[in-house]
Amino acid sequence: MTQEINLKELEKKAYRDSQQDGLMEVMMGLILMTFGGFFYSPIFAFYILLIVFSGKIVEFVRRRYTYPRIGVVKFREENPKDTLTGVLLFELAVIVIIFTLISISGDVTDYSLWVNWAPLFFGMILVGPFAHAASRSGSVRYYGYAILSVILGIFFSLVEFGYGYTGLTLYLVLIGGFLVLIGLVIFIRFLRKYRLPEKETYDGSK
Repeated sequence: MTQEINLKELEKKAYRDSQQDGLMEVMMGLILMTFGGFFYSPIFAFYILLIVFSGKIVEFVRRRYTYPRIGVVKFREENPKDTLTGVLLFELAVIVIIFTLISISGDVTDYSLWVNWAPLFFGMILVGPFAHAASRSGSVRYYGYAILSVILGIFFSLVEFGYGYTGLTLYLVLIGGFLVLIGLVIFIRFLRKYRLPEKETYDGSK
């Protein structure tokens, strides 16, 4: 039993170390900001490409900056079936909560109400990946992201805006920009903390 607990803690530490470059925050923030901009400009194709190639982009940057500094660890692959089931159940729970809130505040067939509550819907959806990252790493910063996403979702759902999608757009751009900024700060600190070893040069004196 002790060995099993230790192995889990070691896996958490390894995952936490692998995420200390802040690139996850940067990429997620860019995706959210791009999705937010979709409501005002036809950049949906770029948004899809960003999602499709996000993993490859992060891997490319990590091969250049992260792995030479701290190395690379191969984690055990999660069961896709269990992951998909968990995601669907979580999203279903979020839909039920939003449906309940709308039914209390008005008519569930009123499309404008769904638009008004969309920031909270996205805020609660983001709790899923943040909570997953927190459980895998044990890092409290992901819980902070989850709490912030819900708080901002509630705020932009309750504030009235002139245009229907304004609240959702502002929410996505703000939470996305926050993640990008935090991610860049973490990345810069990571580069300063783990400097590449200077290459030794042969001067011919020996």
